[in-house]
Amino acid sequence: MTDQHLPKEEGEQAPEQVRRLLAAAAEPPEGPVRAPGAAFTARARRGLLRRRLAVAAAAAAAVAAAVAVPTALGGFSGDDGPAPAASAECLRTAVQKIRDRQEQGYRPVYGTLRAGRIDVDDGVTQSSAFRFDVDGALADGGAGVPSSGPVTVWYPAAEVQLPRPGRYVLLLDPADRPSKEGDGLFHFAPEQALPLGDDGRVVLECAGGGKGAVERERLRAAVTGP
Repeated sequence: MTDQHLPKEEGEQAPEQVRRLLAAAAEPPEGPVRAPGAAFTARARRGLLRRRLAVAAAAAAAVAAAVAVPTALGGFSGDDGPAPAASAECLRTAVQKIRDRQEQGYRPVYGTLRAGRIDVDDGVTQSSAFRFDVDGALADGGAGVPSSGPVTVWYPAAEVQLPRPGRYVLLLDPADRPSKEGDGLFHFAPEQALPLGDDGRVVLECAGGGKGAVERERLRAAVTGP
């Protein structure tokens, strides 16, 4: 049987079928067209408002994170220029912060933070750490924290948030569990990662975001004194 013996709908070419379907779709439906009700419109407006608020909140969070990370890193990296001598008030504030941490079991030590990120696994949590070579301690206490030798310091955060390599005064506290490899792990107080210069001066955080430097031995005497 050829196309001329088929009904018109069956024998026409594909382009003609497409044209007829499009034409049918373009015809208005029979009967009156009902506009969306007030409830439908209200729901649509509420949904649009929620989406806009979500976008605005996400943008605000991204900006806050971008500002917070450099601010936190500023305390680790120090300033390029030499810090002025710390005032008596700045020293008292720094000493009080150290003593507060000592009451929590931390011990102030000083040494060199090595470059490189270390993957650590305590059998429960996988995270990051860095190696710190302890040269000495500013005070006793902190059971389990050595006064010399290399230690692994656990800091469960992104690598960009870890202190830069260099010399520091750190407050260390033994972690609850050793690493999966059997090595001891230590926590440190990030707000007390105090840069230690080659001249033996420790850079302190002072009021108003300023910085002040003090001799390491003077800081030791202030921490251990009355």
